[in-house]
Amino acid sequence: MPRKPRNRIGESYGQLTVIELSERRSTAGNAYWWCLCTCGRKREVPSDSLSHKKRSKKNITECRDCAQKLSREGVSRKNNREEQLRRQKAIKNRAELLGKVPENWLKLPLTDAEARELGQKKFFRGIRCLKGHLSPYRINGGCLKCAQKNKKN
Repeated sequence: MPRKPRNRIGESYGQLTVIELSERRSTAGNAYWWCLCTCGRKREVPSDSLSHKKRSKKNITECRDCAQKLSREGVSRKNNREEQLRRQKAIKNRAELLGKVPENWLKLPLTDAEARELGQKKFFRGIRCLKGHLSPYRINGGCLKCAQKNKKN
């Protein structure tokens, strides 16, 4: 028979505060604890996932809804960073192509995301396609020169 778990009531782990012992036990005999998140939701957490230490097993520090929200926010921040990098590279590429490409290409949006924001269908990053063409792209397509060649064939 497993020993009695140490009392964790009142301890905080991230956004969770332990409020009571659960009746549930893991197959190894570890206790589960009911925890209250700062958002007001409860979550049942195994005692071996409640820790302040960095380790290979993931510590649980929030309810499922808050964890999903934090995950979505992290992905959104990552996507925003990547989009900013794409726009910066496009500006750099365009500066090198000034006078070498038609002026109207340089007036197009920098990336597909910017084109969507502006309600346009074409954009120009200043990069070559896989076949070596330097031309604008369509949002849901590819290089315009490739598309023109495919229509002719």
